[in-house]
Amino acid sequence: GVSTIIATGFALLLFIFCYFRKEHREKFKVMDSFKYDGGILKRFVRLGFPSGLELFLNVAAFNLFLLMFQGYGIVEGASAAIVFNWDILSFVPMVGLNIGLISMIGRFVGAQNMLRANEAITAGFVLGLSYSAVLAFIYITFRFALVEVFAPPEGDFTEILELAGFMMVGLSSYAMADAIIQVCGGVLRGAGDTRWIMYTSVTLHWIMLVAQYLIIRVFEWGPKASWLAFVVMILAIAVVFVGRLRGGRWRDEEALRMVMAE
Repeated sequence: GVSTIIATGFALLLFIFCYFRKEHREKFKVMDSFKYDGGILKRFVRLGFPSGLELFLNVAAFNLFLLMFQGYGIVEGASAAIVFNWDILSFVPMVGLNIGLISMIGRFVGAQNMLRANEAITAGFVLGLSYSAVLAFIYITFRFALVEVFAPPEGDFTEILELAGFMMVGLSSYAMADAIIQVCGGVLRGAGDTRWIMYTSVTLHWIMLVAQYLIIRVFEWGPKASWLAFVVMILAIAVVFVGRLRGGRWRDEEALRMVMAE
């Protein structure tokens, strides 16, 4: 609502203020940067467009899945809302880790310092897996207590508690997979492998959506089957991303030169 608009506008003004501070203007030559550079713009589009399109299509697939899942009924919709509220607790910090890795890997790859890049990768996995492992333990151990946080003061909450408790087990199963996806994705994006990530991630998300349509609308299986299919999709993306990272194709010198080329 209005409060969201005000908060967003305030954040924008704060960033503008920081960007144009005197020390930043002098250190980073901010005013000199306001000129057209076709080479840099071309690189932005080549590397950034796949990431933007990937995010758009993945969010679209997820929202369509959520709409179909909520079509099961009120209990299922409420259970999904509860579980994804807890999911945010693990997912959002991993997005921050992903952004940090993109920046660091891009910097080290540009400097042709693969030793530091490897150190950043190791640190990313240690941080991501440690944080998500703790949350996974909490999710599965205290799953019913966490669900009951959202229980209304009146009314029967039994069905929601049972289904959401089951879904929390799935959440604990893919929490670490989410961390792996964010770390691998950050490394690959930082190295410029954005097109492969787009093709792979979008393909798997939309395969999941087709599977969800068949499960929910065609075969009319229950919400637990639908949730298991969603968990399998997250695990599959993690496995594929690890395979790409271990394959080392993104380290190829010729591929890295193409990334830096204007």
